[in-house]
Amino acid sequence: MKELAVRNCNAVTNAGMSMVISQCIQLRVLDLEGINGITIRLIADSCQHLKKLRLNGARQVYDDDDVIHVIKKLGKQLTTLELCGEKLTDFAYSYLNNCVR
Repeated sequence: MKELAVRNCNAVTNAGMSMVISQCIQLRVLDLEGINGITIRLIADSCQHLKKLRLNGARQVYDDDDVIHVIKKLGKQLTTLELCGEKLTDFAYSYLNNCVR
């Protein structure tokens, strides 16, 4: 599978999504709009080919350290990183210059 969209599914747990993500290592596009409590570190560590990561409206998903981890792991290949709806500081956003595209 190269693309996966799981949107506004409140019943999806971190454990369930972690199991899916760890098996879908060839993902290029991952859209988790409106998902709560999913860790993005596992995404960065498992999905080495990811080009688009959408987390619009995701809550309790990430903080500055998590976003920096994603940028360090995937920043050179990401073409889209959507972080709408989360409270990040300037510290995390300062790492966006590490993204090539």
